[in-house]
This record gives sequence, structure tokens and C-alpha cells, in this order.
Amino acid sequence: MASDVERVIKLFQRRETQEALGEWIVQLARKIHERPEDIVWFFNEMKRREEWEEKLKEFERMTEDVPPEGLFEIAVKEAESSGELKGSVEDLLLKAREDLRKFERIEAKLKRLGVI
Repeated sequence: MASDVERVIKLFQRRETQEALGEWIVQLARKIHERPEDIVWFFNEMKRREEWEEKLKEFERMTEDVPPEGLFEIAVKEAESSGELKGSVEDLLLKAREDLRKFERIEAKLKRLGVI
């Protein structure tokens, strides 16, 4: 298994593979009428959302017996330590809505193509 991972890593370090992947992203973007950087953003966002889902499940397991007041305090501390939450609430909500619409739009197009 480790040797398979090492082979894949070496494959992606090769210039030809990177160029082929880049060309695939450009072709995919043209096919669904999106920008290539938005396709890359989408896949990064998918990965980030999966990571957040895992963190949320772990948090739920750890806090099963914590009262709601304690959960609120933990959430506030976590939010304060997170570098992602900078700006006004209104700006964060607007950005989140834009990103959600963009994500759902690209997701629907990629599902129609059978990519995801």
C-alpha cells in the first residue's frame, strides 16, 4: 500500500502528469462553461468540507454529555482561535452565500457529466 502511494506521488511530481492534469481541468472548465480556477477551487472546497465533516463528527463524539452552555463556550473559543473568521458577520454571510451558490452550480454541472 505504501509503495502504491509513493508511486502515485512520484507520478504527480512528473511534469507530464501535471501538464495532463492541467489540460484536463481546462477542458472540463470549457465543457461546463466555468473558469479553470473555479474547478480547482471546487475540488479544494470539497476536500475542505470533508475535513470539516470529520471534525464535526469527532466534536459530537467528544461532547455527547456536555450541556448546551458548555457547547456554546467551546464553540466561541474555537471560533476565536480560527483564522477563517475575520470580518463582519454580514460580510461572512454574503461570502458564504456566494460560495455556496458557486459550489452548488459547479457540483450540478459536474454531476451531469458524471465526474462526481
